[in-house]
Amino acid sequence: MTIFMMNSVYAIQYKFVAMDNSIYTKMCVLAGNNEQKALKTALRRHEHSPRSLANTTFCNGLIIANFAYKYQANMTYDYLKKYTHSRHVDKATKVSIQDVITRTTENKSTEEIILVYVGY
Repeated sequence: MTIFMMNSVYAIQYKFVAMDNSIYTKMCVLAGNNEQKALKTALRRHEHSPRSLANTTFCNGLIIANFAYKYQANMTYDYLKKYTHSRHVDKATKVSIQDVITRTTENKSTEEIILVYVGY
């Protein structure tokens, strides 16, 4: 009997690409990239309140907090969630369990980069 144990790491990295120069697209890119400090600054400099923006800004069809959540941008999601009305926050619990066997001995970690286009 032979047992193989591997310490492989598989990570997905998202890269957000702005398709226009609007402030809303920039906020979506900041939210997706988990740039909490820059997002706070952008929200505060806008003419509308952070609460208003959190409830009216859509990124690729999702309210901005849910967009951050979808792409595992936890810091910006936590920041936006406090301004987002409860009816807009995605309450669905997302659990995923996967068994993955990788038979790579040379490369112990694998990374996949996914481009996400934001804006019009």
